[in-house]
Amino acid sequence: MNRKIIMLLAIPLAIGFSSSQAAENAAKPATKPAANVADRSPEAVVNSKCIECHGTGKAHSPRIGDREEWTKRASKGLDGLVLGATRGHDGMPARGGRPDLTDAEFKAAIFYMFAKSVSEPVKK
Repeated sequence: MNRKIIMLLAIPLAIGFSSSQAAENAAKPATKPAANVADRSPEAVVNSKCIECHGTGKAHSPRIGDREEWTKRASKGLDGLVLGATRGHDGMPARGGRPDLTDAEFKAAIFYMFAKSVSEPVKK
């Protein structure tokens, strides 16, 4: 056996793994790490799912850019808006159908849509 392979197999033995476990682990292909939560910007989250409804107004959702609808929904505060979206309402599933998002990501996506709507309204 090649001396480097023997050394690599000896290291796991020194820390408590069997040589067969070490050989199995060495033979496994490297897997791509999961996407880092920090990599999912509010814009990326919105474009990945939210845009399906909030881009078109599907199921009576407020369109991104519709200042009137977003301000009406946020009249009781943005935290209330987030709570309603978290629970789901009307045609919107809980958490917008994205249970994989952290609370911070979900809230940031809603704030992103709201801010974009009140700062850059689109023509109806």
